[in-house]
Amino acid sequence: MANLSRLFSVKIGRQTTAAQYGVFGVGLILAPGAAFFGKTFTDYESAVVADFADLYRVYTSADDAISDGVSGDNLLAVQAYFSQSPSPDTLVVGDFSAAYSKTMIALTGVPVSGAPTTTKATIGYVKGTEYRYASYNGTTWAGSTGAAADIVADATTTGQFLVDGRIVYLEGAEVVHAESTALAAGVSAAIAAIKNQYNKFFMCMTPSRNLSIQKAIADWVESQIDKMAVFIDDYTSSSWATDSITKYLFDKNMAGSFAISTKLEKNFLDAAIAGRCLVMQPGSETWALKTLNAVQSDGFTETDYQKIKALNGNTFEDYGSGITVTYPGTCGDGEAIEVVRFCYWQADRMQKDLATLHINRNKVGHDMPGYELVCNQMESSLKAGQTAGGIMENFTDDNGDYVRGFTVVRPTMSEISAVQRIKGDITIKFYFYLRYAIKHVDAVGTAMTYGV
Repeated sequence: MANLSRLFSVKIGRQTTAAQYGVFGVGLILAPGAAFFGKTFTDYESAVVADFADLYRVYTSADDAISDGVSGDNLLAVQAYFSQSPSPDTLVVGDFSAAYSKTMIALTGVPVSGAPTTTKATIGYVKGTEYRYASYNGTTWAGSTGAAADIVADATTTGQFLVDGRIVYLEGAEVVHAESTALAAGVSAAIAAIKNQYNKFFMCMTPSRNLSIQKAIADWVESQIDKMAVFIDDYTSSSWATDSITKYLFDKNMAGSFAISTKLEKNFLDAAIAGRCLVMQPGSETWALKTLNAVQSDGFTETDYQKIKALNGNTFEDYGSGITVTYPGTCGDGEAIEVVRFCYWQADRMQKDLATLHINRNKVGHDMPGYELVCNQMESSLKAGQTAGGIMENFTDDNGDYVRGFTVVRPTMSEISAVQRIKGDITIKFYFYLRYAIKHVDAVGTAMTYGV
């Protein structure tokens, strides 16, 4: 029998590949001593180093983190993130232990689940290429060979111990970030290692208030084209005015990070504001004037506030009449947080749309029809940004001229050189007007008497 293809041949090629957009709505808590591997008293002694290869966990609720063993300040930050309304649906917790050379822990008095009452705390940690474990009976630590030497009692505070190793399991005690030995030189490599395993996060934060750690995180974030960071700033520090994370971001004119100040301990405003605002579409939001849950407002004096504002810092305060909000919503360089986030999102959107356009076509010609195709795609990406709320709508100015919110400039054939055509290069310029948010209103009125 003859093949029907001799008469009617049909071939269908699928051109359905799409470049994946970046992630701009997920937070990453850089948690030293994360201990999120789900180990318990019944199995922590039998663990091996291979059990702890992962440097991250993805959570959809705080309860998931509790089940995995996240505790102490790390857990408080996770809970602050998920306590916002509307509630975020995704959070990444990264094991940031490499940022400490040694980690301080403190007994909590919370019983170790499943253990005899004589067991006050249990720990599992990795030292070099070896997994070690120990339990504390109220007097001494006992367990793996070398454990007693790795866990040293703090000379000044009873119930605190300095651990030489990466903590991967901990019960009956919690990490004391402020008294751990910071290793700022290891920060960039630590974040990069987490990113190499899982890159679907946008905003970094850490429960640690160690200034050297915060500065190193800010430096790493500033070098990224798709990441931001938020820091909690300890306003009670005696050196706040001259050496704080707010001052550092201001002095270095950093656009990718911002700080929010507090005078209160364990007040994770950074995680709270991230959880509150990351749920909103980039361009649709402002990070000022936001109410936060599961955290406390600060009672700053006007002088305090003006000092913070002068360094482009942020606060969460009670303004009376039931209004407790964040303000003013600025990055270290003074730009609005939402504007920086939107621009990162818009650049990613246009880049991925252009990639999708080209990889699904056999050829985009280096001629006027090809230029029009590319320009149309760029306009489509910008229209998405306008619809999201990050770009101004078209308007008529004071002179009666019609002004477009965005414009893509079409190149002419004469503007393109032969060298560009041979190499396949083209430069297409575009511009748009950012849509800022109103955050302050001065209403000026006049009371008049009718008939006068």
